[in-house]
Amino acid sequence: MNKILVPTDFSPHADAAFDYAIHLAQKQPGEVVLLHVLHTPVNWAKLSKDQERLFPETQEAIRKARAALAERVDKAKTKGVTVGEQLCFSDGKDQILSFVEREHASMVVMGSHGQYGWKEHMLGSNTYHVLRKARVPVLVVKKFEDPVSLNRIVFATDLKEGSGKALKQVTDFAAKMGLYLHLLYVNTPANFLEDSQIEQLAGEFLGKYADSDYPVHHYSAYKEERGIIQFAEKLGADMVAVATHGRSDLQQLFAPSVTENLVTYLNLPVWSINLGLAGDA
Repeated sequence: MNKILVPTDFSPHADAAFDYAIHLAQKQPGEVVLLHVLHTPVNWAKLSKDQERLFPETQEAIRKARAALAERVDKAKTKGVTVGEQLCFSDGKDQILSFVEREHASMVVMGSHGQYGWKEHMLGSNTYHVLRKARVPVLVVKKFEDPVSLNRIVFATDLKEGSGKALKQVTDFAAKMGLYLHLLYVNTPANFLEDSQIEQLAGEFLGKYADSDYPVHHYSAYKEERGIIQFAEKLGADMVAVATHGRSDLQQLFAPSVTENLVTYLNLPVWSINLGLAGDA
């Protein structure tokens, strides 16, 4: 975790994500970069100083954004963390994912507006878009409580090769952060397996992909996300990690992914590792 990117719109939800990223950087040294994307009526980077004066409202918005960034960064620096700030201008083009690629961010931490709220903007949601398209892990945070409780992490897995590749990232993170890692297989009616079959798969999965004998739980539920939520609450987990595949915006409207349903309904940080894109980075 060398560079954590935190996009912000200066809302309380974004501030919670920033505080959470600072906590992660305190536990595992790295740089936190606070990014604000300001939408401008024209391509601001190509304007001369004289041309900028033609847009006084945008100039005022830039001044306020820089002040808000500086206020948050100065506060975070008092906690002994390396913090940077970036103000990007956009006339409609995506900037968050471009910044991730350009600056080699290793993780994105974003805020969510809570239950149902983050779906209000549908296709325009930055969180939805980044969660689907980012080539690096994305951690979605709903709230920040000081002190942070971060002891148990649940990794939901189908015990197949794809999530085996993601397991390495999760075990590394758990080891560096000093977390207890629990693996979870949700047994659904659509893909029902007997206990003995799950236990055999779990043994083979750990033998091939794990560096330690982590506990593998299996939990029966009608849908995967329902089982993950119920188990995480029963365990008293502090974070849920899940491997996912990116989907197009149109597909997403008709087939919401397990990950996005978790973000909507689970009151815990959700860490998504996008298998469909991670290998292309």
